[in-house]
Amino acid sequence: MNNLYNDLISRQKEVFSEEEQETLRTTPVAIMGCGGLGGTVIEQFVRAGFEQLTIIDQDVFDETNLNRQIRSNLDSIGKSKVQTTKNAMEKINPNVNITGYDLTINEDNITEVFKGNKVLVDAVDNVYTRVMISREAKKQGMAFVHSAVDKTMGQLSVFEPNSISYEELFKLKSVGKELDEDVKKYLLSLSVKKPQVLGITPSIFASLEVNETIKYVLGKQDVVLAPKVLMWDIFNISSFRIIDF
Repeated sequence: MNNLYNDLISRQKEVFSEEEQETLRTTPVAIMGCGGLGGTVIEQFVRAGFEQLTIIDQDVFDETNLNRQIRSNLDSIGKSKVQTTKNAMEKINPNVNITGYDLTINEDNITEVFKGNKVLVDAVDNVYTRVMISREAKKQGMAFVHSAVDKTMGQLSVFEPNSISYEELFKLKSVGKELDEDVKKYLLSLSVKKPQVLGITPSIFASLEVNETIKYVLGKQDVVLAPKVLMWDIFNISSFRIIDF
């Protein structure tokens, strides 16, 4: 570890052993999405000392992102979310190895884009893309860390390669079917409009995704593993619960 890295992680040395910190540093993680969830997920990974990241997003920042997307500001409007995020992360740790894909994931490129990662973090805002990437995670033997938010509510679960799938857990009609045009149309219909969301909601659930990823990678106890799902309306503290679907 170089001096900058040692300084970067100096305030968490009593949280992780040297071996655990090295595991975090070298574990390859992919994050699908650089927006409300993804922007915070990526930054928290870098600040925790992860150095092997793949980030994917086809979008650019616009004014509607300003309430919740950590990399959005008046200077970044119209700019690539992937490139803006990559540049910002290299200013935190210039040694971070970020592979950025400024593209739309599809059946032709998905295998290559995610190849070689141990964990895939879900930071997307539509069910069709989530199904596609969750299938690829299972296919490649990756853990799939899922979260979705709406208004002040969110949910989170970690799917292991051999566990129940995202589609099975939430009883989607796409289970066991090819992603043909009819199935795609059905899945897209589940998220027709962009969700309304209070800006702090994705920030909170993004941090929880990072927390569960860290626990999973280090083999810690009490990971929220499917079929368990953490659900919480942040405006109602008593609603925080982990249920078994």
